[in-house]
Amino acid sequence: MADYPDTRFSVRGAVDHAGRVLLWVAADHPLREALREGRQGDTGPMVGVELSALRRVGRTPTVRARLWCQGRAGAVPARERRGAALAVWERDPDEELLAALGPSPAGPAPLLVRVAPATVLYHTYDAMGVVEGPAYLAARADPLVGPAEDILARVNDRYRDELAAAAAALPGAPRGAAWLWELDSRGATVWVNPVSGADPVLVRVPWSAPASAPCQLERAVFDFLAGGGERAAAAPAEAAAPAEPPAARRGCRRRPRG
Repeated sequence: MADYPDTRFSVRGAVDHAGRVLLWVAADHPLREALREGRQGDTGPMVGVELSALRRVGRTPTVRARLWCQGRAGAVPARERRGAALAVWERDPDEELLAALGPSPAGPAPLLVRVAPATVLYHTYDAMGVVEGPAYLAARADPLVGPAEDILARVNDRYRDELAAAAAALPGAPRGAAWLWELDSRGATVWVNPVSGADPVLVRVPWSAPASAPCQLERAVFDFLAGGGERAAAAPAEAAAPAEPPAARRGCRRRPRG
């Protein structure tokens, strides 16, 4: 917050469907008081929110990406409060959220706050940069994000041995324990902990054609696990040769049952 430039506050919350930060602010939180004092003005206080996305590598939670969102904070309008509460509930279910659905934010109840992004800074293992608020809000999430996370979780839970073997078959890739780190329509990124004890390595395996449907993405992944890695070139996460078979060359028809 601008009034507390050197102070960090911990706040529960989530991100809504448009990518805006939602904060569930307790009644006695400093941000709650700042909003109460400025609620008659045109704009809310300027805040900076740090978001971290975690991925588990074995039993260890590892930060896969960080976002720093800077913008004006304001109470979520009454007509949108229920949707905001549900978004927070999905990550942090608590019956006290019902108190934030009250008709007026002026009372002592918790408050649902939304941050209108002015600037968004991002930092991942292989990229970093700055996105202006309007461009950030205009962007749309890849529709395969949800299915990709489901596939990734299933592979890391059930097919780690196959993943390690496929990764080891990539020319130049180290041998070691492997986890799917990222998965999208254009390829997969594999996290490898080398048996030599060296630092972890990220290996990017792009598909020869983008996947446009969940079934194509799933087929590409399991083709890779079944031996597609033998025909791919290992490289750092920012570059690699396409893996075969291609993700989108085949259809998604169900096999008839005999």
